[in-house]
Amino acid sequence: MASTTETGHAKNIANLKALNETNAGFGATYNPSNPLLGNATMVTQHTTCNALQNAVNAQEGIFKPIVNKRHDMFKHVKPFARRVRSVAKTCGAKESWVKDVNTVITKLLGERASKAKPTATDPAGTSASQQSYDNTVNNVQKLIEVLKNEPLYTPNEVELQIVTIEAHYTELNKANNDVKVGVVPYNNAVIARNKALYAEKTGLVDVGQASKDYVRGIFGYSSLEFKLVSKLKFTKLAKVDVPS
Repeated sequence: MASTTETGHAKNIANLKALNETNAGFGATYNPSNPLLGNATMVTQHTTCNALQNAVNAQEGIFKPIVNKRHDMFKHVKPFARRVRSVAKTCGAKESWVKDVNTVITKLLGERASKAKPTATDPAGTSASQQSYDNTVNNVQKLIEVLKNEPLYTPNEVELQIVTIEAHYTELNKANNDVKVGVVPYNNAVIARNKALYAEKTGLVDVGQASKDYVRGIFGYSSLEFKLVSKLKFTKLAKVDVPS
């Protein structure tokens, strides 16, 4: 389901098309001195912005499954880590090694060895949690190294064996890296779309609003002509800093 913001981008583009069609209906009376507000220029602007929005949609269609795949893979890490912890406790190894395993798994689970203390920069006392995807991958790798150092950790269950965990780590790392690679073209498409829609003065929103103001100026606030365009809303949904 599209967010309100994403729906809003499409609405701005649709409203420019409606405004262009209305302005064209005014004929020669609509004759702004500002070239940005000319009918032909605004029609081209709509075409460009619509194409850029379509590009965002296409990249989102490619990127979202990559994100979803990572989410689905990582949601199994915590229950799996709990199983490893339980088996490690019962393998007969020294307590010091069991504590080392538990230290890593505590980080994977977002638990704490001791209660966190609030600080000025972290009043909720939450900064010790290592729940990012990068940290999760790193902690799985740490867990593998700890398990390798104990000869007694030799579970009969294939899914809990070190070689299986190593394969799982490889998959997690790849899924995480795939998102990092996939987000680049998606972000580039969003940036291009946002510049076209929301750049100061030249973006679709400012041009659309300026065109409405021009219609109000030539026909009057209470005119039927202005009422036709006044209902078309153009909303700034992103802040864009465009180099001059």
